[in-house]
Amino acid sequence: MRFPPVPTRLIAVLIAGGLAFQPVRVHSSDNEARPKTTSSPDLVRHVQHLVTDLSSNRRATRESARRRLLALGPIVLEHLPAPSMTKNAATRAAIQRIRRTLERTAATRSAQASRVTITTGASLEEIVASIARQTGNTLSLDRLTGPQRRQPVAIRLNRATYWETLDALLARCDLDLASDGGSGTLVPRADSPVSGSVARSGPFRVRVTARPPRPIPGSNRHLVPLRLAWRVEPRLRPLYLVCRPANFRATGHFQDDRTTPLQPRSPDATLELPLDGNNPGLQLRLDFQSPANRVPRALDLVGTADVWLAAGSLKFLFDGSTPPKPITKRRGGVAVVFTSARITATGDGRHDATIDITVQYESGGPSFESHRLWMLYNRAYLVQKTDTASPRRVGYDRFDTPRLGNGIARLVYHFKNLTGPPTQWRFVYEAPTQIVKVPVPLEFTRWKIPPARAKD
Repeated sequence: MRFPPVPTRLIAVLIAGGLAFQPVRVHSSDNEARPKTTSSPDLVRHVQHLVTDLSSNRRATRESARRRLLALGPIVLEHLPAPSMTKNAATRAAIQRIRRTLERTAATRSAQASRVTITTGASLEEIVASIARQTGNTLSLDRLTGPQRRQPVAIRLNRATYWETLDALLARCDLDLASDGGSGTLVPRADSPVSGSVARSGPFRVRVTARPPRPIPGSNRHLVPLRLAWRVEPRLRPLYLVCRPANFRATGHFQDDRTTPLQPRSPDATLELPLDGNNPGLQLRLDFQSPANRVPRALDLVGTADVWLAAGSLKFLFDGSTPPKPITKRRGGVAVVFTSARITATGDGRHDATIDITVQYESGGPSFESHRLWMLYNRAYLVQKTDTASPRRVGYDRFDTPRLGNGIARLVYHFKNLTGPPTQWRFVYEAPTQIVKVPVPLEFTRWKIPPARAKD
């Protein structure tokens, strides 16, 4: 499958990512957004048997094995042999086709909304920990006091989406969500009221606001500027958004209680927006124009945009100390080679670390070349070897790319001012397997807009 090339201007932006409460009871989730990865010896043997059948002389046997492997789902990706381990060319090609199909399935599932079930009340920090376990989305409570973290919250949810859960929690606890390097941080709610309207769509939460309408020079119409601020579940990696104003329909509510459609200012335009983490400062602008001599007091907005995600993420963990020889780990169609870790003491028990890895994707070729840049921005960080549910994460200071080729990249990450001995740290590299386009339908209910500006 060929993916569209990343726009040049996007590349520039990317380079510049007293009740007594019982503990939360978490149901064993059938969460479609997080496919199962556990397996059993019986499954491993079954997959090996089916892979052997792919090289059968009988076409019916080969076709049956192919269908049964696909029916097992993405869980078998861990157990499919690497191309270099398969001598038969036809079998190797069949495995590659099966892998691509299953990776696509896993990536599509990962781009769906996470679900949360909470059956009894608990403290805020217990509920946040439960949300993290069920969805893979971490929330920071670092900016809350101890009493705020321990406050009891009477909330019950049954397979609510992540954003439905979070909005309900924020309302109950009088909190807001702040952006902090791509992850969410709960903070005390500000006094100023929040304007606009919110739409939740799958793993996305979008808030639309309107600026005061202003006269269009040489016309009896007004320009109505809208801003769409995007958030996505922290576990996902959005790359960029593509929006066509012609795919949105705005309806104005006027003083006489009548409603009239507003026309997009540039109906033939295609708008692109890099989505680096959950930065609320990155807002998509949509401009509409009002009917002649009429200015709306409120708006409705309905439409669809497309978001490109690096999905189906795989996590590779390595000890932070220098290995005696390169360590190769393979998951699915991705192999990561941990080549070296150079540790330099800087004094006061602190260290700098330089970690050298090579990433190899099985799916090279022209389709990979068209979007290979995103591979440079895969998540890479250090975590401490602790028993806590959310160990402290340290991001790299900078990285180098000594090699970038067809499906392969050598990456060197530089970490600064680490505390504690290197043996306490692990290096984590997260590599998505697919880039998928996710249609995001949005519907914003009626909200008031600021009064129109007077003519300049």
